[in-house]
Amino acid sequence: MELSRRQLMAISGGAVVAATGLAGSPASADPGAHDATAAGKAPKGTWLAGDTHAHDDHSSDGSLPRQESGQALPGNLPVADQIGQAERTGLDFLPLTDHRTYDQQWDPGWQSSKLLLIPGEEANGSPHAIVLGAVDTVVDGANPPGSASFRHVQQSVWDVHAQNAVWSVAHPDDGEYTPDGGPNDNASVQGMNTVEVYNVSADPDAQVDYAENRWNRGFRFGVTAASDCHFRELWGIAGPGQPTTWVFAEQRSVRGILDALAAGHTTVSVSKTGPFATLEADVDGDGVFEAIGGDEVTVRGQTLPHRASLRVRVQRGTGARVLVYASPGRSAGPVATFTSASADETYLVPIRLTGAHAWYRVEVRQPGAASGAGADPTLPDQLRAATSPVFLSVGQPAQPQPEIALPAPATGDDRATLVLGGDGGFAGFADVAVQGGVAHVVAEQHGDASTTVVYRQVPAHGKPAKTVELSAGSATARAPRVAVSGRDVWVVWQDERGQEQPHRPAVYLRHSRNGGHSFEPAVRLSGGSGRAIQPAVALLSADRPVVVWADNSGGAFDVYAQVVGVDQAPVNLSATGKTTSPGTAADARSPRWPASLFPTVAVAPGGRVVVAWQDDRFDPDPLWTGHTPTPGQAPGGGTDPDNWQILASVREPGHAWSAPVPVSADTTVADRHPAVAVDTDGGLVAIWESSALRSSGANLSLRASRSTDGGRTWAAHQPVAPEPSAMSQRPRLSRDPDGTVRAVWYDTRSSDWRWKVFTSRFDLRHGWTEPARLTIAGNGTWPAVSAGVVVFTSDRRATRSQRDGTQQVYLIHAS
Repeated sequence: MELSRRQLMAISGGAVVAATGLAGSPASADPGAHDATAAGKAPKGTWLAGDTHAHDDHSSDGSLPRQESGQALPGNLPVADQIGQAERTGLDFLPLTDHRTYDQQWDPGWQSSKLLLIPGEEANGSPHAIVLGAVDTVVDGANPPGSASFRHVQQSVWDVHAQNAVWSVAHPDDGEYTPDGGPNDNASVQGMNTVEVYNVSADPDAQVDYAENRWNRGFRFGVTAASDCHFRELWGIAGPGQPTTWVFAEQRSVRGILDALAAGHTTVSVSKTGPFATLEADVDGDGVFEAIGGDEVTVRGQTLPHRASLRVRVQRGTGARVLVYASPGRSAGPVATFTSASADETYLVPIRLTGAHAWYRVEVRQPGAASGAGADPTLPDQLRAATSPVFLSVGQPAQPQPEIALPAPATGDDRATLVLGGDGGFAGFADVAVQGGVAHVVAEQHGDASTTVVYRQVPAHGKPAKTVELSAGSATARAPRVAVSGRDVWVVWQDERGQEQPHRPAVYLRHSRNGGHSFEPAVRLSGGSGRAIQPAVALLSADRPVVVWADNSGGAFDVYAQVVGVDQAPVNLSATGKTTSPGTAADARSPRWPASLFPTVAVAPGGRVVVAWQDDRFDPDPLWTGHTPTPGQAPGGGTDPDNWQILASVREPGHAWSAPVPVSADTTVADRHPAVAVDTDGGLVAIWESSALRSSGANLSLRASRSTDGGRTWAAHQPVAPEPSAMSQRPRLSRDPDGTVRAVWYDTRSSDWRWKVFTSRFDLRHGWTEPARLTIAGNGTWPAVSAGVVVFTSDRRATRSQRDGTQQVYLIHAS
């Protein structure tokens, strides 16, 4: 039914409602969704303006000269310029989402004191997706023969959620859907947080059609807008924030924005100054609008209280048509239509349920230029704003009904024990150190728009100790690592102490002298002006921790090390032999800032210390995908991803750190995310993940090498647990109680598609053993190991395939 203007009442600048009554019965609560019977409270937060999809010259086609020349010409869109345009537009946040690379985040130009920079990437080869908040690139693997075509996409979604990051479907009319053909196999992917319905590079109306199609099949997600900006020449009409994604964030922080996107608390508009629409719902009719666009509300029955209503507010929309749609959406026509008579109007629309699941949303339309490059220019009204839906369900929240179902998750008891995190929350990125039968576990815990570092003792027998927050109330603590010797426990992490404009995390260290029962105050180790990230720690002795991290205070990211209590200042391990250059203004891609990242550290008997890291100094264009040919050279070439290699530096007792030496030394692959350990003979063992120099459709595998001369040279690499049809990533090493080096990682070779934690041991005579699966239920990711004890992140207690962010830390014994 369409409500005429006479059935609605609008007052400029305020809200007055005239809604037809509906007889009602009490609504009831449901786990995982809004409780429509509880004393309703209006959500608290702030609307923040941003863009969720923009590029720069770290994409091989990231600027107009590059695209027009087939990537033969220099670029003209550096990171700093795109960020500067977003600042001038007045945005609150911006990710730079370059194609299948995370390298823009390693560019020294990635900084802003005026807006929040969100780590981002346009991931996957087909279809494209926007990933926000991950800690590095999300590698798009290849499907095993005979598998459903979207399997690799689904596994990427699970990988993203294991980091509490956000997955957004990018321009779905170019990957998941066509108006003529409808949804394809990729539309069966479950767990997306948002979908672009206003990407101006394509057809927003087709994108809206796709979103409605999915909502009608039980998928639940919010909406985003995307400038998809590659061209500074179009800044005036399609620069960052044109169109704008607005998020209703609990806090003005990176985590607050990511949480809002994950909840679908979004609305989109043609620009920051264009029409702005919001949608709220008072489902229990008590006068408090307890739900906003993106929320799910469950009720006991289809009959709602007669005062149950939607509140629609439109600002800056004078003369625009406002359309309220209910499921099934545009195919049935709007349930309410009106023309906004002033710059700020509010309307109430009664809520009616006619089935078990329903949704309501709002569009604002105006005549004028086409809403996107692929939009129909003959439409009399073009899309100018749209809200995320309010979703309603009777009894239970909706479950996705995809055209192709996911395989059932594996079942069985792997004897894993929950050690950190609650249902519906996030705990992950765990580390563990074992001493005297006690596992000392640290992890990130996310909640209330914040990230904290927590610690817990888990004895082999008996009750675990109480969880302790180590980051002293900071809302921006991340990446903890732990080491233990006797009763001395050392924990290191990175922390911005709540200051994210600009991003300048520092490395902090806390020490317990009584086995973790209490900790001394945190000590800041890094002292530079850049970003100090990715710390790791090992012990020379109980009171001599060796801490390493990556830091870009000098422009390029370098690896620093400090023996606490010995070194007066951190030592740069990676700068020797590295060539850097700020480049020239004539080519945005001419700066050379090779990065040294993700350091790992181990200590051998006698006090030898080895540090390994990934490094792209040998790449022809460090941090730049593709290649800019020299005069006379044909276009093309280059690497995507970069030719990352593993390097190492060693410190002998009483000596300085060695110059970097090659560990992997392979120019044909990308080697990343190393780990090191010491075996029973004092040999050094390194392991890492490796992939072909293809940005998508190439699986990660594991390689390892050993040094018998103290790290001065390394043997040719060996494969570890090879399985060409599987993705194997993020390996970690430790020595078992019997002295054997053990590797753990997470892997996709399971028949239920989910990531599982696997392990293999290194035998001095026979090499690496056949892999053994450690986990069964759900996804198991991000493992760490110490003395045969493994901790990992898992979603096994999640009750839904969408909108259940449960990620918890478990412990399992591998030996």
